[in-house]
Amino acid sequence: MLNLDRLPGGTALLNWNSELPSSGTGDPLGMTLRVGARLGAELLHCITSITPRARYYSFFPWAFQRAHDLLGDGASLNDVMRLVLIDERAMTLGAVLHHEGRACDGGALQGSKRAIKHVAEGAGRVIDLSKWSHLRDHASGFDAYKGSLINLGLFDEAGDADVEGHLTEEEEVVSLSSGKLSSLGRHLAGAFDRSVAGTRFVGFTRSDDTFQLDILDEFGGAAGLCELRLADNFDLLPLRDLFFATTAEDERNSHFRRRMTLLLILYAVDVAADKGVVLDGDSFNDLTYYRVFIDKDDNPMSVRIPPELADISDRWRIFYFHNYLTATLEALLVGLVRAIRYHPGGRTVGEIIEAFDSLEARSLLGELLSATLPIPFMDHTPASSLAMLGIDCRDLAEENGDAQAMFSAKPLAERELRDALLDKDFVTTAAGPLVAALLLFTLLLRHESTVDESHRGWHAQKVFDPFSDVGIPTIVHSLKTEIGDDWWNTPNREVLACLLNRFVIRQHETMSYEKGFGGSPPLFRFDGRVVVGTETIAENVGAGNPRFPSAMQVLRDLRLIANDGDEGEWLTPDGRDLLDHFLQGAEA
Repeated sequence: MLNLDRLPGGTALLNWNSELPSSGTGDPLGMTLRVGARLGAELLHCITSITPRARYYSFFPWAFQRAHDLLGDGASLNDVMRLVLIDERAMTLGAVLHHEGRACDGGALQGSKRAIKHVAEGAGRVIDLSKWSHLRDHASGFDAYKGSLINLGLFDEAGDADVEGHLTEEEEVVSLSSGKLSSLGRHLAGAFDRSVAGTRFVGFTRSDDTFQLDILDEFGGAAGLCELRLADNFDLLPLRDLFFATTAEDERNSHFRRRMTLLLILYAVDVAADKGVVLDGDSFNDLTYYRVFIDKDDNPMSVRIPPELADISDRWRIFYFHNYLTATLEALLVGLVRAIRYHPGGRTVGEIIEAFDSLEARSLLGELLSATLPIPFMDHTPASSLAMLGIDCRDLAEENGDAQAMFSAKPLAERELRDALLDKDFVTTAAGPLVAALLLFTLLLRHESTVDESHRGWHAQKVFDPFSDVGIPTIVHSLKTEIGDDWWNTPNREVLACLLNRFVIRQHETMSYEKGFGGSPPLFRFDGRVVVGTETIAENVGAGNPRFPSAMQVLRDLRLIANDGDEGEWLTPDGRDLLDHFLQGAEA
């Protein structure tokens, strides 16, 4: 046995001199970066929130090929990246020079702010690109696009480009060892090379990395992001083929899913323009979840989805089911933190639930629903709670129950409840947890009554670990396991106790441990009996669709949709031809 009074020579006890770091409060339940990210990664594979410009998908292959041509096959990746970085800086500064001190339209190149500042300062007519940096710490914008380019199969070491999209790009990505391109990468590099052929920058003999600004200006006029919209077909068509995955025929393939999503967006742009609606993440939500657009007077306008796009629309519906669930659980978390804030000794889950059901909370909920609540909310059941909304779920157990009839009184219930939480700020009031509970019950009813088995199975595939991943499949399983199939008719206090314990308290602790390397949870600690708050406040609620704006920008870059500030978005002739060919069953 080790004698701590007489330690062997060379042995010392650890002396802790700092506390383990606490995790942050972003995504406190892991809803966005786990199941939500996996759903989005399959539906818009390789188009992420930080990869919005199509031109980079051919520029970087060109820069890598050019570096290998200059250095030879035996070049190290570090040497290759040094030349890629010089070309990247040349494109960024050149584009700003070409636009007379402004960034490219539709979203600037990475590092444009520093380029704009350099041009505004008028710092001479030459520049050494090995010393000037467009990004902090002399970084490269390639880091943002790296995962997408590798998983698209543009590099030799990328492995199988036909993954089925069960992982996010970060989980799939393979590190580069040489930066050598695949045949597809070389094809894209060649297309970009033709677009910049004849510019003095490309023909410049590299004795050093100093260039005259007029040479960079000329290069930026050919290589810039927005110049792609004016490009010849030899430059544009390979990128269209890439994003629309013209060689992917397996419908389980994530690249095929991306193609179908982009076609669905094209169709949505066309219908939205016809109905006078601005297509954004919210209206795309309405389209795929309810198959409606909402006009300026908040009236729903029915939209027919073509059969060819029905499956991808239903998969996006699953994505928005998860978004609604995220808003629901995070609102319950905010309510929990609010309930324990002024109780330094903590509160039990039962006490928290009763605090949710205060007279103030019931009064505010009654005002929202234009109804009186004669009995405590926690004495209701999920079924009787839904009846407050005019939703009758008594037919749920019947094989031929009519889902449309159940929601006839509140066809847009989830949208209205989420808007009450977020837009009307109910989430910060005493009634926040009650509104969140109504949203959750509505969401689970709609999922149970309208989602077919194949899409439920696809959704369940995105839950890798039932102890740390949260989705509707895990919640339904937990309710049925712990309460039973008739949980719909169980008092709300019992249902919410089950949900709070597993999907708010335990889930938050699990995510805090993962993010904080064992540090204390930022919002509370749970000792198995009471929940004790910290000084941190939960505020941000809800998830968006971070990939959607990037997809819209890519379609603009590919000259398939166009927009202006007054008229909104519309299909270009090329966009209409591509969509029409697909809907007619021809090769797109």
